[in-house]
Amino acid sequence: MPISVYRYALPLTKEKQIDGIAVRRRHGFYVNIDGHWGEVAPPVTTDIATTGTALLATCQRLEQGLEHNATQPWIRFGLGCALAPLTASPAPGLPLLEGEREAIIRAWRCRRVHPTRAWLTLTGDVQFDAGLVRELSLLVPDLRLVLDAGGRLSEAQLTELWRHTGNRAIDWLLDPGTSPADTQALAQRHGWPVALSADRCGGDVPAMFEGLRALVLRPSLLGEPAQCRRLAATAEAQGLDVMLAGNLESGLGHRHIAQLAGELTPNSPAQLDGLRFLLHSGVNAGGQPETPNLTLVYGPDCL
Repeated sequence: MPISVYRYALPLTKEKQIDGIAVRRRHGFYVNIDGHWGEVAPPVTTDIATTGTALLATCQRLEQGLEHNATQPWIRFGLGCALAPLTASPAPGLPLLEGEREAIIRAWRCRRVHPTRAWLTLTGDVQFDAGLVRELSLLVPDLRLVLDAGGRLSEAQLTELWRHTGNRAIDWLLDPGTSPADTQALAQRHGWPVALSADRCGGDVPAMFEGLRALVLRPSLLGEPAQCRRLAATAEAQGLDVMLAGNLESGLGHRHIAQLAGELTPNSPAQLDGLRFLLHSGVNAGGQPETPNLTLVYGPDCL
């Protein structure tokens, strides 16, 4: 099978802090297998050269008619999308609220139709976060929010935030603890509705506990689409809500995750608002990678 791999480096609109790293460009790979595309978008904390070496080794195995045996989930997701293209209609996106208060409120006021759900990244500044929740809920009285704590806030900060908001407009707190066990303890101690990220649970569905409401799947951190299907089915069988989310993929990965969400959670939006952080999505109007602007690192035409 013909396989080509391209490396991309997409500039961000401005420097962004992600997991303690100042990110100016999003690095990753596009892989084309028999004319079908997939994106390999590793976490920004991962060495891009290590991912590249592993990706090329898997492509060589595929060309030899062998199983690719990829171990990194972002490689497995990209290869999975190229080997078994997704066909479902994309799910709608959930607005991501992040950054300066004035910009968030201004953008919200400018919307012709206000969404009834949104995703708010908590800063840890309780006065800022609680004030924003109150202001948004006044603008849209029936608004429901996912509050993304990301394991970054202390119990004291979360308790104070909850006291100020009074559970106003909140669907659930995502990853309030530094680990799934911490999140369970917080939920049971305070009676908070919480959600867990599957990638923080070892790529599995956690055991049920009081207060657990939802599981968030970030496909590029979990593996091939088939793995996400298994996780979603198991979580829903336990009565959990399921939401898909991105990990700062380019336009190609964004579309694939939206399609997977359209298949797995057709009645729910996916958190896929990260494209606004990129100066360019990396794809053309047809949703295909713009290969003339990319670096070919593997394939028949690679010198």
